[in-house]
Amino acid sequence: MTAAHKDSPTLRWARAKVIEVFGADLRSLATFRIVLALLVLADLINRATDLSAHYSDEGVLPRTALLEEVLNPWRFSLNLMNGYPLFQALLFGVAALAALGLLVGYRTRLMTVIVWVLLLSIQWRNPLVISSGDILLHLLLFWGMFLPLGACWSVDRTLKAAPPRLSMRFLSLATFALFMQIAFVYWFAAMLKSGPEWRVDGTALYYALSIDRFATPIGVYLLHFPELLKVLTFATILLEAFGPFLLFCPFFTAQVRTLAVLAFMGLHFGIWLTMDIGIFQWVSAFCMVCFLPTWFWDKVVAKLRAAFPKRPSNIARRLQHAALRLVHDRLSPLRARLSPVAGAGQPSVAGLAAQDSQLGNHAARMVVPSAPTAETPRQQGETRSDDEATAEQETRHGAASGSEPTMLRSSLATNLLALFFLLYVFCWNLTTVSEFSMPDRVRSPGFFLGLDQSWAMFAPYPSKSGGWYVIPGTLRSGQQVDLLPVTRDDFRPHEVSWEKPQYVVRIYKNQHWRKYFSNILKEEYADQRLHFGRYICREWNARHAGAEQLTTFQITYMLEETLPDYRRQATPQKVVLWEHNCF
Repeated sequence: MTAAHKDSPTLRWARAKVIEVFGADLRSLATFRIVLALLVLADLINRATDLSAHYSDEGVLPRTALLEEVLNPWRFSLNLMNGYPLFQALLFGVAALAALGLLVGYRTRLMTVIVWVLLLSIQWRNPLVISSGDILLHLLLFWGMFLPLGACWSVDRTLKAAPPRLSMRFLSLATFALFMQIAFVYWFAAMLKSGPEWRVDGTALYYALSIDRFATPIGVYLLHFPELLKVLTFATILLEAFGPFLLFCPFFTAQVRTLAVLAFMGLHFGIWLTMDIGIFQWVSAFCMVCFLPTWFWDKVVAKLRAAFPKRPSNIARRLQHAALRLVHDRLSPLRARLSPVAGAGQPSVAGLAAQDSQLGNHAARMVVPSAPTAETPRQQGETRSDDEATAEQETRHGAASGSEPTMLRSSLATNLLALFFLLYVFCWNLTTVSEFSMPDRVRSPGFFLGLDQSWAMFAPYPSKSGGWYVIPGTLRSGQQVDLLPVTRDDFRPHEVSWEKPQYVVRIYKNQHWRKYFSNILKEEYADQRLHFGRYICREWNARHAGAEQLTTFQITYMLEETLPDYRRQATPQKVVLWEHNCF
């Protein structure tokens, strides 16, 4: 191909369109990094409230039971090294520190790997309490390992000398893989929703909101509006099926993609208002920020900044300048002292000084904005952000030199690995909706890396039954007490009531306990009721003595069928799942 053909307007347009559709903005990836870190920290804090109950040998799933009865042999968990709560707390603390490193963008790729490994380890320590949101979170971290999440708004960017003109656009097979992973969640979820409740009569949301352990007060109230629920049912499955295509629209890409992002965020905000399904709605909603196009940052955010002239940009610049001074005054001399006096490949003090000089110049470029020009008039008293000033400088520099901004590029190995894992994940999802199957030896690496996935949420149709738990126990004195509050760390004697709570969703401490109770209801996890019984006896009797000690109890589920035409079963069925004797 001749040089003229390589530089033809058609090829330039095609290349630019591919970058726009399948590429990501570095600012969007930075926001994605911050979102992931905050979600991990929130998840760790939530899990830590049940550290002993869910992750130690003193809880509902001792390591021996986990290995013999629950855990896939290809799963790995560092938490299995020790069964004491203190060791579990140590791993939680290391994961939190790594998440903080990811938040600020320090050694970003390394921190992403550490968080991914430790999060997988914590999740597989107790598979009975993980849900679709947990799986999606560790999948996003997996794809984040292949991306330059620290190229913008990070400590890494501050410490490293950036190119004179760094393009905010980034394209690699890893960005394509991340985008497709998110799209797979919706496409395969829509394909799995094959029941007439979703596709014909539009009653899926009626049945979903009738599942007592999920429905919030707003969700219960919506049951009074059947026609609205029918419209929302069809709108949900249509958005899941066709919404991801809007994220890759080749026409008016930036505007259409931004609207699609807002639509998906709105979907998950609506789910949060009506149903408590744990972390899934937050991970699904906020991961969409990776799709935000360059147009959003250059046009929309710029207009928002102009509309609010009293923005705290000066504070941000002072904080950035303080961080740079800390690096120059503390970290660089420390590195110099710790470096050997002589040694091949070790940076010298002179080299560090030169690097600090470069950092100082880089800081000056970032901190001191240039004055407005005639081409970019500003209102009196209005200041510009650092990004705007840098962008204007780059534009003038590029116009003078005739050069284009430098785009970051992934290595060939990174692209090939991302492509391989994308094809692998696609095949895995294909097995959930078709007769296609993968050999066991091919599936094993998927379990090991946490790439196994199935997005069968409320599929092929929502459950048509609900209910709530009652755990009546008998003390040595003969008194009857309700033991369900023990899972909420409440060890006071409570009167047993068989009446349905006004909002069943509120009887559970958090989504992890709700998921646990949902699992032990299934026959495949019936053996876990024994370990739960031992946990209840151990926790209660450790805090009570004499006549107040627990002797026996039952795990009872009050089963309530959801009937068509917005009717409920007149009398719930009492199902005794387990009878336990503490002695």
